[in-house]
Amino acid sequence: MVSNAYRRYVTSLLLVVYVFNQLDRGVFSILLVPIKQQFQLTDTQLGFVWGPALVVLYSCLGVPVARWADRSRRVWIMSGAIVIWSVVTVLTATVQHFWQLALARVAVGVGEAGFSAIAISVIGDYENDQNRARAISTFMLAIPISLMLSDLVGGWVAQWWGWRRVFLMAGLPGIVFTILMRVTVREPARRPMVGSSEVTRPPLKAVLAALWARRSLRHLALAQGLANIVANAIAWVSVFFIRDHGMTTGELGTWLAVAEGVGPFVGIWLSGFLAARFAAKDPAVNARFMAYASLAVAPLALSMLWCPLKGLALLLYLLLNIPAYYFLGPTQALAQELVGPSMRATTASVLILVQLLAGGVIGAQIVGVLSDALTPFAGSTAEALRWAMALGSMFTLWAALHFWLAGKHIRGDLAAVRGEPLPVPSVA
Repeated sequence: MVSNAYRRYVTSLLLVVYVFNQLDRGVFSILLVPIKQQFQLTDTQLGFVWGPALVVLYSCLGVPVARWADRSRRVWIMSGAIVIWSVVTVLTATVQHFWQLALARVAVGVGEAGFSAIAISVIGDYENDQNRARAISTFMLAIPISLMLSDLVGGWVAQWWGWRRVFLMAGLPGIVFTILMRVTVREPARRPMVGSSEVTRPPLKAVLAALWARRSLRHLALAQGLANIVANAIAWVSVFFIRDHGMTTGELGTWLAVAEGVGPFVGIWLSGFLAARFAAKDPAVNARFMAYASLAVAPLALSMLWCPLKGLALLLYLLLNIPAYYFLGPTQALAQELVGPSMRATTASVLILVQLLAGGVIGAQIVGVLSDALTPFAGSTAEALRWAMALGSMFTLWAALHFWLAGKHIRGDLAAVRGEPLPVPSVA
């Protein structure tokens, strides 16, 4: 029997490790302008090393690694992944050419492929149905925490000592956490689905067929992919504020530490709180809340981009981050309820695959391509980037539609996988 204190310890440790997992991405964002200047890159090239170079192989490896994790010791796999991404992050500080930078980003993605989906699976097996959404949302708080640290530390370290020193600071702590995880985290028993004694390990084809058969999962996958396109499009904000408002990396890092720390933190925490408070008996409510949050993103993004006052624009960016990150915890929590124990890591990795390919390949890259294409017509790189980010942020309306459709099907899908009678829809 595992104590509540130990469950909280495991979730907290995985959260801290995830902070450093995400720290590499966060510091790269605040370092976009100095890296662009160092290697004389176009916005298209900058978007490539920031997005596709990192996420394509990461995304493609995620599913087979998760399949391995569904059959093997997950703590061992996560420990090895931490070592890989930590070492490569440190080596990023030594690159001298664009191709070396791109190769380093690919290698970081290889390491990161073995952590987040597996960690979600481990948390899902430690927690019961009532606490799972809150625990996964707590784990997702690593994203705003890492953004805050990467902005604040990365911005000032880059301004004082150069961008290479930032990667050294981001990569070295991972080795310590590898040892701590191996010594203190026990492999959890795989939690059976309610009403099931499932112990088999179905082939990947069967898992994908099961996921496709559940309409709510289809819509959740599409919705979170579209939402991540928006998150990556808006993440060009560091370049935008330097170009449009003339900020330095240190000054910008301080402001963004607040906006990207407080905003996503509130959004992710709120998603866990509302899930536990209002959606425990009716998971469709969770999907509706995600739809409402997605709808709120568009007006806030447009207001930020066309606001002439630097301070107000940064405040709008903080508010924008609350609904923009709301979907992260509830999406994965709902997916964990819709599948059996032998599918959970694979399911999480498939959702992350869709999320990362959409966000990293489309979201990050399309803004760079559009910015370069629009510059001759816009009159300045700042104005071109403004329009490129605005167009990218409109995907949030499409995401809201799919979150809403997921809510329409979630009750029936849950009843089907549990072998229960179809529930009567609530009036809420």
